[in-house]
Amino acid sequence: MTQQGAPRDAPVPLDRGAQDAAREPVSGGPGRSDDVVARARTHRVGGYTVVELHGEIDIAGVGSVGPALDAATAGDRPAVIVDLRPTAFFDCSGLGLLCRAHRRVRERGGRMRLVCDDALILRTIRAGRMLDVLEPVATMGEALGEEG
Repeated sequence: MTQQGAPRDAPVPLDRGAQDAAREPVSGGPGRSDDVVARARTHRVGGYTVVELHGEIDIAGVGSVGPALDAATAGDRPAVIVDLRPTAFFDCSGLGLLCRAHRRVRERGGRMRLVCDDALILRTIRAGRMLDVLEPVATMGEALGEEG
């Protein structure tokens, strides 16, 4: 969309609200909740390294959680549970991150379980044709083999 009489590549002026929004920082601005900032929390449960992914796991967030997944999937025969229950948003960038972790675990002779009970995240995994590969379960108990 261009203004009449303006060159085709001229920027479209922003209205006042959009100008203010454009000046606000992307993270941590007024009204922005900390639960959308991507972060990973890693701990041990049984013989597994559990990596909880918190916040928005998108192109902007994978850089902050990727190193935790790389560390958990390093070494011989890693046993990893990726817990997506604390995740607020998940897109194809996050799916790529999970595919990388799964591949690293498989190459090292380990095992990876995925915990996810969110319908929208499961839809993204299904759309990426990774549902049968990642085999998500709904609870930590199922991932640990305590249920179902």
